[in-house]
Amino acid sequence: MRKSTLFISALITVILSASFIVRSEQRPLSVTDIMKFRSIDDARLSNNGKWLAYAAEPDRGNTTYYVQSVTSDVRYQVARGTSGYFSDNSQYIAITQAPALLAREKATKKTRKDLKNELMVINLITGEKHHFLDVEDFQLHLNSHWLAFSQTIKADDNAKDTPSSSSEDAEAIEPEEAKLAANDKEEAPELYNKKQINQSLTLVDLRNGEKQIIEHVDAYQFSPQQPMLAYSASSEDGSDNGLYLRNLESANNNAIAKQKNASFSQLSWNEQGNTLAYLQGDFSEKTERRQHQLALVSIARNKTKTKTVDISKRAPDLANPYIPSVSKLTWSQDDKRLFFGFKSLPEAPAEPAKIKTEDDLFDIERLTKQKQLQVWHGDDPLIKTNEKFQYNRDKKHTYPAVYHVAKNKVVPLASKDIPQLRINENDQALIASSDLKYRKLRTWEGFFSDFYLIDIDDGEQTLIKEKLSSYNDMKVSESGRYVAYYNDGHLWIYDSRKNRHRNLTADMPISFANEDHDYPSNVPGYGIAGWIEDDQGFLAYDKFDIWFFSYDGDDRDCLTCDMGRVEQRQFRINIEDEDHHVFDEAQTLLLTSYNDQMKNFGFYQLALNSNKLTKLVEENKKFEYLSTAKDADAIIYTREDFNEFPDLWVSNHGFDNAKKLTEVNPQKEEFLWGDAELVEWTSTMGEAHQGVLIKPANYVEGQTYPVLVYYYRLFSQRLYEFNAMNVNHRPNFPFYSSNGYAIFLPDVHFEIGTVGHSTNKSILPGIQKIIDMGIADKDAIGLHGHSWSGYQTLFAITETDMFAAAVSGAPVANMTSAYSGIRLGTGLARQFQYEKGQSRIGASLFERRDLYIENSPVFFADRINTPLLMQFGDIDDAVPWQQGVEMYLAMRRLGKEVILLQYEGEPHHLKKYPNKVDYTIKMKQYFDHFLKGEPAPKWMTEGEAYRE
Repeated sequence: MRKSTLFISALITVILSASFIVRSEQRPLSVTDIMKFRSIDDARLSNNGKWLAYAAEPDRGNTTYYVQSVTSDVRYQVARGTSGYFSDNSQYIAITQAPALLAREKATKKTRKDLKNELMVINLITGEKHHFLDVEDFQLHLNSHWLAFSQTIKADDNAKDTPSSSSEDAEAIEPEEAKLAANDKEEAPELYNKKQINQSLTLVDLRNGEKQIIEHVDAYQFSPQQPMLAYSASSEDGSDNGLYLRNLESANNNAIAKQKNASFSQLSWNEQGNTLAYLQGDFSEKTERRQHQLALVSIARNKTKTKTVDISKRAPDLANPYIPSVSKLTWSQDDKRLFFGFKSLPEAPAEPAKIKTEDDLFDIERLTKQKQLQVWHGDDPLIKTNEKFQYNRDKKHTYPAVYHVAKNKVVPLASKDIPQLRINENDQALIASSDLKYRKLRTWEGFFSDFYLIDIDDGEQTLIKEKLSSYNDMKVSESGRYVAYYNDGHLWIYDSRKNRHRNLTADMPISFANEDHDYPSNVPGYGIAGWIEDDQGFLAYDKFDIWFFSYDGDDRDCLTCDMGRVEQRQFRINIEDEDHHVFDEAQTLLLTSYNDQMKNFGFYQLALNSNKLTKLVEENKKFEYLSTAKDADAIIYTREDFNEFPDLWVSNHGFDNAKKLTEVNPQKEEFLWGDAELVEWTSTMGEAHQGVLIKPANYVEGQTYPVLVYYYRLFSQRLYEFNAMNVNHRPNFPFYSSNGYAIFLPDVHFEIGTVGHSTNKSILPGIQKIIDMGIADKDAIGLHGHSWSGYQTLFAITETDMFAAAVSGAPVANMTSAYSGIRLGTGLARQFQYEKGQSRIGASLFERRDLYIENSPVFFADRINTPLLMQFGDIDDAVPWQQGVEMYLAMRRLGKEVILLQYEGEPHHLKKYPNKVDYTIKMKQYFDHFLKGEPAPKWMTEGEAYRE
């Protein structure tokens, strides 16, 4: 007995010693280490569910693409692969390979454009690989063995194709003939086709690698079902332009249309692959003014029939309506309808008159025509900066229309009065909207629209509701008769046949308005998931549960209430088939669960025919559904926590064969990391708060540590998240926890009108909690925030000396000046943000100027005793960077300790990698000095002189 005990004790000692040795070999993260961590992108399953593909992208470096078998150990690794596409039959995958980062960094601005992508195609049955260089774009035939890719024709290639002339073989041209030839050349129109004539198309038979090359191809598109390729070709002088069909098996070409100077674009096959739609224009017109004819080519028994669609009789009410180059052609799944778009023909830009005489120098009309002026009128619907933003959007916007193929009928679905349309697969009616009446309200209230029901058959417009949020989550029933929508805290049904609205939730004790909304704006809802087939009813969400409401409002049923609200568990539906816009009444739905109290996730099943809710998997992890195989019982998802990277898992829908397929960051085990736990406290407002405490690696109970506080609004839901391993404007949590810091992520609950004070009311009791827990060193607590929390950071340090140092990125310092500032990215005035949005004042500057002053840290800079580091990009497109200058000048004038980092040519979030690295290093040095007592670097003690 004693020998056994001694043996077990010895064994435990050996195990613990081994564990200590492994742990002692782990080291803190460096900035370079962060750069090499990889994230997963472009994850997808083949249709048969047998292959998984994904890109592993480091923060800095070359991405690698992986294709691996779900059922075996077979795996392909493609260097520099960034994205991949499976064929529908799951036999092939085509992978784009980008130029190496080193090559891009070494290239000059002039030579960088010569770096081209490569392409790798893998036969997943045989393992055979095909590799191609200098690829511009490509298409993989969905159901056969053909590949097409385009390449830029090099100048020397053009020279080879053009016969050289000499005095011996050149035909003599008499002077008169030469004059006539010159006149002909002068009369020939200028063609805007330079991009189109410079591409060659290569067809590859992937069975044997044989290639066919077609020169000067503009556009191309495989038929999804037939061994057929449509392509358009152009010559430099426009004399040999045409649209062709190529039989891939016989290599025979059939000219669909040939016309001098003609352009053919937006080639689009229907689902069956037997009808091609396209636009035909003329290269003598500039792209933005090029008018197009819509045409369809049907193929039957190796014969083609072309039909030109007459759009003149049913064009929308626009000034000079035309079909532009940007109009995409989209088929409905049943091939009965083709969607396209109209625009108003833009006016041709006026050519400035040339100055010819002395009098022209003093011509007032000529001079004023050359003015550069924008007139800001008080009654303008949009302020000029936002009008410019909207103008650039409108240049690309088209007004949707539909062509009913069998009826040979064009129906406009949008107009200049109702410009926006939400297109989905409903074949009866669609939702349209117009914000034109409410554009002025963007400045101070927000975004609103009138919503309409549009009959697809005849384009009839029926007003549903005026002045709803532009982001209203409306859903149309399968028949097109009913519309489910949210308004003023309730769910509603609109019956278009009876023109009647019915409030479905007025008598219910459950709220369908966002319960956590703490803004002075209209409270949004939780969303409408979709309709059940045959107009039976629709599914919608409250904070926790999924509800069914019948079309007439007489029946309602909570489908998850046994476990939802009672257990603080939120259920949401994963849409596995985006092609279908209604739920089958016998469908079993895959749900994601989130426990609002415990912060963990899981997957559940909900059978609609029985309302049976079944738990599939639930752990102290975060789970995220990604996608489902089209033709197999297979899904991919991720699982993560603070210490577990979200690698890819595959499973059937029962989750009884789940397995992890990737190990993207095995180097993670080399580093000290830390552990996360949930902390709870009560704010000075008397509200229950939660937050995440990340203890430092090798945490020793009873020892206190420097703490970095990072926050925004609600962060406790991040308990089971693996921190994104990026170098950017945010502190990287493992970087700090592996280097001896604790990180605290507290929730912040705001009070309207006193948002500045709300921050400390929320976070200071939480910080005191971790001090009382014996973890935080009360003299070594740092505060970091960016943008909105950058503002909070500035305000927080005007009220407390708890923080040893603060870092604030892109903050608002002065609400009185920021209120009438402009968000340069969108051109929007910032007034709405203060009256109704994130800044939560709830009134205009002129109604409550006291609150604007009270919530502006710049007015209380004299109270600051905390060292402050600010960061701004000087082309910030969200917060005017002069806000940072205001705070800097105030603290400088008061003799406070302040440093402002101005990153040149940077927007709201740093984009240039050298700047991101520099800021990451400086941020850490700043906290290391004030929280850990390390020597201050020279930039902190002496600054840096100006340099170009």
